[in-house]
Amino acid sequence: MTSTVARNRKKLSKRIAAVVVTVLLWAFAAFWFAPIFWMLSTSLKSTAVAVIQSPPEWIPKNPTLENYKIIFAPSGGLSLIRATLNSVIVAVGSTLATLALSIPAAYALSRLRFRGRMLIFWIYVAVLAFPGVLFLVPHFFIIQGMGLTNSYLALILPGLGGTFGVFLLRQYMLDIPGELEDAAWMDGCSKFRFLISIVIPYVKPAMLVLGLMTFLGSWNSFLWPLLILSKSDKFTLPIALIRFSAGWGDPYRGIGPMMAGAFFSVAPSLIIFIVFHRYLMKGISLGSLGKE
Repeated sequence: MTSTVARNRKKLSKRIAAVVVTVLLWAFAAFWFAPIFWMLSTSLKSTAVAVIQSPPEWIPKNPTLENYKIIFAPSGGLSLIRATLNSVIVAVGSTLATLALSIPAAYALSRLRFRGRMLIFWIYVAVLAFPGVLFLVPHFFIIQGMGLTNSYLALILPGLGGTFGVFLLRQYMLDIPGELEDAAWMDGCSKFRFLISIVIPYVKPAMLVLGLMTFLGSWNSFLWPLLILSKSDKFTLPIALIRFSAGWGDPYRGIGPMMAGAFFSVAPSLIIFIVFHRYLMKGISLGSLGKE
């Protein structure tokens, strides 16, 4: 009887703890989502009065897409169409180039045996400890010396030196069974064929995670494009939004269009996170699962 009561109490305490955790998570999610919802709501308001009225109007009574027409109209200040195209080109280019370089590098550090392999790997790990802003000045002088300022390559090349992708894929590749590799060698499989036929299909989940993270990082990048770009035809979306917001004399009149531009900028990140959030969460733990 006593043991039954104890088990029931334990089950009840677990249920209460689960309910409390769920409520806290929903409250945190609502707190995180509130600014994004306010951004969307403000972008659909037609007048400055509706934007700044108190108490605030969370759901517009007369929603309109006029602010979105303004930000994409060439006559309405700075059009964001070209900036969006630039961001797409840079983000896609950075993603493909990062995967193309990280896969063979990770393969070499995980499956090949050569002198200094572990030293190179621990140098990679050490580089991860340094903040990216530390490399801005060297990158700037290198790109300037190469004459690549105000170009797509100026935005893509510095990101290719990142070590996270190599580290992530390397840890994942270490889980490939050694017996599978031995069987491939006995069948006359070359290292290149083994990489294409066995390794790449095996690490597709990690490649997806790396591709998503690289795309989002490039899409949302602000400081480096701000330093290296001076021509408006090469501005990415975050830089174009800053220039767009500076063009309004009346800050209240420009809130609606600026919120429309900001929401348009973050929408791809939100969509990617909602659709692929399981893979992104898995990617956080992938790096610690490999074998040494």
